[in-house]
Amino acid sequence: MPAAKEKYMRMERANAKINLYLDVVGKRENGYHNIISIMQTVSVCDLVGVDYRPGLHTRISLTASGNSAMPTDCRNLAWRAAEQYLMAIRESGEVHVTIEKHIPMAAGLAGGSADAAAVLRAMNRLCGERMTLDELCALGARLGADVPFCIRGGAARVTGIGEELEPIASPARIPLVVACMGEGISTPWGYGRLDELYGNFQTERPLDDRVSRLLTALQTGDISAHVGDFYNIFEPIVCEIRPNVQRIKDTMLASGATRAMMSGSGPSVFGVFPDLSAAAQAVERLQAMGAVAYLCHPTASYFQ
Repeated sequence: MPAAKEKYMRMERANAKINLYLDVVGKRENGYHNIISIMQTVSVCDLVGVDYRPGLHTRISLTASGNSAMPTDCRNLAWRAAEQYLMAIRESGEVHVTIEKHIPMAAGLAGGSADAAAVLRAMNRLCGERMTLDELCALGARLGADVPFCIRGGAARVTGIGEELEPIASPARIPLVVACMGEGISTPWGYGRLDELYGNFQTERPLDDRVSRLLTALQTGDISAHVGDFYNIFEPIVCEIRPNVQRIKDTMLASGATRAMMSGSGPSVFGVFPDLSAAAQAVERLQAMGAVAYLCHPTASYFQ
């Protein structure tokens, strides 16, 4: 008698991330950059479904809605995540991935990494937890620097090239607005521009006290009092070619945000607000100027 259909299917949230702090502190011989970042997932998310049927041969397919520009073949990180997971556990079968896209693409919110992470979590659960969380994160690191963090979610101090995580049990739940104007940024371009400005990072950059203050603020839930410690090394260079970043920041601040800053390599911007009313007003103003804007909040780890 065939097993129930639910055994083969899994739905996962793929939450966007923002960077409360992001600095590039050095460069490895292989060309990868060492970072230090404090990342936080937020409630803006894609919805990812995975249908896995064991079989003699591996066939992967992907369908998507919400953004016609998203590839649905092996160029999609989520497609490759399914393939890599089956190879890692030495199994085969048919996998169909569906993605309902809400996170803007190429916007510094790790939308593609979040989708890949959701596929890895789903595949692991459908296959009987064949990999530990650490093993799953190690596999994710082979797909992309943000994938390990996106597998766990919540808040974390992130170092190395993105694969070294120190999770933070953060109780922070503050009103946030995330917005962009539909523009994209090439992350390789951003790192290349930083290489030009910082002498190819031949000298290791020192850490500052803002990181420890933000970590303490997250742990105590007092993040609003430490928004002055937010930092993003990419923001000045992206503002040079994406003036809408500053426009969005100015609109958020005029609407009552206590801090507005670009996320990741941009050009999305997030704002921290004192209350829901001010955040909702900012969303209305941003949408009126043609931006895609979301009212959201920080989210906990998927494994809490």
